[in-house]
Amino acid sequence: MAKKNPYDVIVVGAGIGGLTAAACLCHRGMDVLLCEGSNEMGGCASKFDRRGFRFAAGATVGMGFEAGGVLYELYQKLALTLPAWEEPQAIMDVHLPDGAFSYWQSKEKWYEEIGRQFPQERQQVIAFYEEVGQVAQILRGVIQRQPLFPPTSVVAIKELLALVSRETLQLVPYFTCTVADRLKRFELDKAQRFLCFLNGQLIDSVQTTAEQCPAFLGYTAMETFHQGSYLIRGGVATVAADLAGAMLRDGGEIRKQCLIQRIERKGELWQATAATGETFIGKRLVLNTSLHSLHGLLADELKPMVNVDEQKEKNRPAWGAYVLYAGCKDNFLPDKGSSLVHQFIGSYDQPPVEGNQFLLSLSSPEDRLCAPIGKRAATMSTHTEVSQWWERSNYDQKKNSYRQQMVETVTRSFPRFAEAVELIWPATPVTFQRFTHRHQGKVGGYIPSGAWSWLHSYSIRSGVADLWFCGDTVFPGAGIMGTALSGMTVARQII
Repeated sequence: MAKKNPYDVIVVGAGIGGLTAAACLCHRGMDVLLCEGSNEMGGCASKFDRRGFRFAAGATVGMGFEAGGVLYELYQKLALTLPAWEEPQAIMDVHLPDGAFSYWQSKEKWYEEIGRQFPQERQQVIAFYEEVGQVAQILRGVIQRQPLFPPTSVVAIKELLALVSRETLQLVPYFTCTVADRLKRFELDKAQRFLCFLNGQLIDSVQTTAEQCPAFLGYTAMETFHQGSYLIRGGVATVAADLAGAMLRDGGEIRKQCLIQRIERKGELWQATAATGETFIGKRLVLNTSLHSLHGLLADELKPMVNVDEQKEKNRPAWGAYVLYAGCKDNFLPDKGSSLVHQFIGSYDQPPVEGNQFLLSLSSPEDRLCAPIGKRAATMSTHTEVSQWWERSNYDQKKNSYRQQMVETVTRSFPRFAEAVELIWPATPVTFQRFTHRHQGKVGGYIPSGAWSWLHSYSIRSGVADLWFCGDTVFPGAGIMGTALSGMTVARQII
């Protein structure tokens, strides 16, 4: 039974953004209801258990837990104990068509590896990463201020102007060009092997390649890897559980399997109606549902009032994911200390999507929450264009083809992998729509489309009083850090 009507705030969707907003608001004494359509917390960062294995539904690696990082600060703010994790020396092992190497977290070790992997361009590549680090350090200070972007009010404009300084003015060139533009300055625009590696990193973190990626976004993502890459005990879903626990501790209410299907205004209040017909009343409303699904929720009179144009939104490009979840014996690995994250790129001549590039994430050999002794939970994920998965005639054939391609690719590097697999399930955009209720299974936010595409980001402000957005489809975008930041910013604005 509902504890209170009206609530101070109703939050719809228990992804990391919604959980962050709800937990921060509860911690400041507000009466908050969080409604989640599934039985799991975390949205695309949730988990599911099958036959002794725990699989991460989407996100597998935590970022921002280093001192001063976004998640570190969030845990401090909420008086939470940081989760147990492993911080491997190598961010990941990268398997290119002509060989594999480790992408080291330590700048010193990474620069040494650069000399071995890209000997002809060594000096240019190191100079490029030095620029990345310098620019990202300034951006880090800006991000910690949680600016409201894009600015949609006089107050927000004043907040942004307050960030202008001699130091931040150095960022201007990086807001007006792409990563590819910067690469030309270092004469790296035709360095095929390095570009292949770099595009693999960018597609995973920013959803696009150097040619279309705004420089400041790409630089922030690249430097984040070197700040800290954390493999959390029990998976990223542990973060979702911690945030939900903080919310309950501070007096909040969580309703699972409570799928909100309609949002409408009732005088000065908001009404959210669930699939069961149950209604909830709140003074403010935070939607952590993706903007892909926004107009299907809103009452007709609200649709023209929000600052998201329905037709334009439908035409904005966004990826889906094809994911393989595999439970396997760990005897396919060369040793127990092998990297837990591997990136595979099959061909230099194909884009880093649709199985030509994918990440393999393995549970730690000591993580009993994810797999029994001697076994690993493995997640393999590639970006995919969503519309092709809604053609029923070749759905099964396509699903099996991707599975075969990805298993064969891993087996080329680890010859015993295929025989080590004990169980395996594929997930497509159709699967993601079913379990996360995201339109057409679109995940990971929007795809940047050039130097100025950041100007078209959606704000957490909806354009309607007391209606707020958070999650991966609003600024600053996808990933556990981006969605947590949007939730923190919403909470700060409401408070």
